[in-house]
Amino acid sequence: MHLTLIAAMDRNRAIGQGNALPWHLPDDLKRFKRLTTGKPILMGRKTAESLGRALPGRLNVVLSRSGVAPFEGMHVVRTLDDARRLAAEAGMGDELMVIGGGEIYALCLAQARRMHLTLVDTEVAEADAFFPPWHEADWIVAEEASHAADARHAWAFRFLDMERR
Repeated sequence: MHLTLIAAMDRNRAIGQGNALPWHLPDDLKRFKRLTTGKPILMGRKTAESLGRALPGRLNVVLSRSGVAPFEGMHVVRTLDDARRLAAEAGMGDELMVIGGGEIYALCLAQARRMHLTLVDTEVAEADAFFPPWHEADWIVAEEASHAADARHAWAFRFLDMERR
């Protein structure tokens, strides 16, 4: 089961503020849905709680020491190996999409084969969750697309699809 990290972050790798996304970028949300639908997704408890429900069309796996699923339709595991096993048993392909938060990204980064990143051209002053640093030399940019700020997007951003060397 291959790990793919998917995240949106600011210039300082901030991904969250007060257990919520610090921006609303409709095109990024569409991309997230397109890339994760039909696949197993892995998240930490805080990310699961921030969603408010299980995301439809996906196997929702929550990595948590508590053993309690925040919402119906979420499956709790205690280890990354258990998450991989559950995802493999679901028969939804060989890719487990890691959707956050910061602690889960840090746990999975060294084992990830791919990253789908959205780099938001802003700095979140009160951020309290961050994507871990990565070594650019370990990654190849497979695809890149820029999006200017517009009426629906307060900030410019770039999509980066990266593959491990």
